[in-house]
Amino acid sequence: MELSIAIVHHHRLLREALAISLSEKAFSVIHQAYDVDQLSVHIEDSHPSVVLAEASRPLEKCLDCLSRFRCIAPECKVIMLDVPDHDETILACVEMAGICGYIVEDSSFDDVIRTVRAVAAGKTICSPRLANLAFTRISVLSRRIYSTRVSDKDCLTRREQDIMEAIERGLSNKEIAAELRIEISTVKNHVHNILDKLHLEDRRSAAHYAKEHGFVARHRNHCS
Repeated sequence: MELSIAIVHHHRLLREALAISLSEKAFSVIHQAYDVDQLSVHIEDSHPSVVLAEASRPLEKCLDCLSRFRCIAPECKVIMLDVPDHDETILACVEMAGICGYIVEDSSFDDVIRTVRAVAAGKTICSPRLANLAFTRISVLSRRIYSTRVSDKDCLTRREQDIMEAIERGLSNKEIAAELRIEISTVKNHVHNILDKLHLEDRRSAAHYAKEHGFVARHRNHCS
């Protein structure tokens, strides 16, 4: 089955030349657009599998447009053309616009074909440097998230910790009030503060949070 492709580039000559070359390789170029906004208008009619989109300048504005496009057509796989060969720039394209592949500025047409086929198959092609940078970035983000969670837990008062434990055990506000010998209204205030501090939606998410991150286990060990 032919792979349907849309091409986005401000140079008409390049768009048409690329479309002809791709067609000769058994790809189906079903739409050409001047920019991403123009493609977005016709996306419901064209439904391309892969979008080859120019990394236009300023890049930040381009990535913002692509990010909005990805919300409209999340099933489309975006490959960026004419990307500067800088690891940080490429990684920004992945993080901000969710691209699935990229073609650096001095790439050949064979590079385009190889990347399109890889992306269509659910793969990607990147340099070892970029792969290492991506793994490093993921590791940093993971540590940052963990650090934030630990900080959130530490901001709870001892009474709030007691109530978190009770919530994890499935106790109601009335049962918590009786166990801790405080007013129900006080329990409600504490629950509200806990949800606010831990950025949680409800008691169920609070109980899940406590169990998921080992908060209650540490508190119980501390109390024993």
